[in-house]
Amino acid sequence: MIFAANWKMNGNIKFLNSILAQIKQDIIPYLADNSKIIVCPPSVYLSQAKLICHNTSIEIGAQDCSSQENGAFTGEVSANMLSDVGSEWVILGHSERRQYHSENNDLLHKKMLLAKLAGLKVILCIGETHDQHANNKTKDILAEQLSIICESDLNNLEYIIAYEPIWAIGTGLTPKLEEIDEIHQFIKSFLFEKTRLKSKVQVLYGGSVNPENANQIKSLITVDGVLVGGASLSAEKFKQICM
Repeated sequence: MIFAANWKMNGNIKFLNSILAQIKQDIIPYLADNSKIIVCPPSVYLSQAKLICHNTSIEIGAQDCSSQENGAFTGEVSANMLSDVGSEWVILGHSERRQYHSENNDLLHKKMLLAKLAGLKVILCIGETHDQHANNKTKDILAEQLSIICESDLNNLEYIIAYEPIWAIGTGLTPKLEEIDEIHQFIKSFLFEKTRLKSKVQVLYGGSVNPENANQIKSLITVDGVLVGGASLSAEKFKQICM
């Protein structure tokens, strides 16, 4: 089971030191043998997070990377830079990036290729809007978003998928368990058909994951873990989700 914490644009040095110390002390020793934790802080804290988590099983991820390798791109952070400071993972395609920065498959393909070349593993986020869900377009939207994985130059990219229905992120709403199960099975079947790598594809659920719903979500055989947003900013809530 994978527990990925996306802190988004939250935290400071004091918070970083405190919550990582709590994760190391209160969660890591009690995790199941087949479980892992990935922490994704803002990029300015990646080096510090890596230092704090040295000699632990906690893996460190970034929340995004540039679609450019290097050059005159003020404010951008490249995949190579993320790798250089110790990131092992990078989140790509999060709905907030798609919404606020107009990210599409062409841009994400460039980012994924650079992540692969930099030796980063990718958490690819996919999900549908409320209107798309209401109009039974979920699988069509997810298939289009997943098609990027089928590009031949992304062969051997290490990745996992995070299904985050946009209408559930930060709203307190979650799909019914049978819906989550159906969609996760669809994702795995789609990738098996297109890439023949079904046995290697892990799919996380994200979207208002909290201590109240985590156990039910984790109980689904098609769910390989959770991508946690707001609840991961509380060590106690994150512990309850992981345990």
